[in-house]
Amino acid sequence: MKRTGYILFEAVFSMAVLSIAGLTFQSALQQAILTRGQAIDYTTAKFLLEQINAEIELQPQYVEESKSGTFPEPYNRFSYQWEIRKVSIPRPELPAELPPQLRENLEKMFRDYFAKVDIWIRWQRAGIPFEVHAQNIFQPEKLWIPEEYQQ
Repeated sequence: MKRTGYILFEAVFSMAVLSIAGLTFQSALQQAILTRGQAIDYTTAKFLLEQINAEIELQPQYVEESKSGTFPEPYNRFSYQWEIRKVSIPRPELPAELPPQLRENLEKMFRDYFAKVDIWIRWQRAGIPFEVHAQNIFQPEKLWIPEEYQQ
């Protein structure tokens, strides 16, 4: 019995297996490169976010405002947006057994709001948008409220 074409079949089958293995390897390598880039971007975004938070935190007082823009080179792929606003908080019930002097001091010191800072860092990689968001809360005394808005 003659076996014609057996070598050709082995060669075609081997090429198909090698092609599938090559495509799988290429896809894995591409995903690894993309993941590494995303990790670098998230690290950069975290440092940029901390930079903006530090700049806001260094201000002696805050005004309710928002700001957005882009970073200078080499971080011009990243944009930012931040917002400072007044957030009201409910007055808690004080325990009945508090001494009157302590109760009076707590009621005098209590502010029914605080300053909330929201920061967003946005960028794109391979046409996919990414974003990190952080919030920070500051003491009420740092929020400047014009007298006409005070109660």
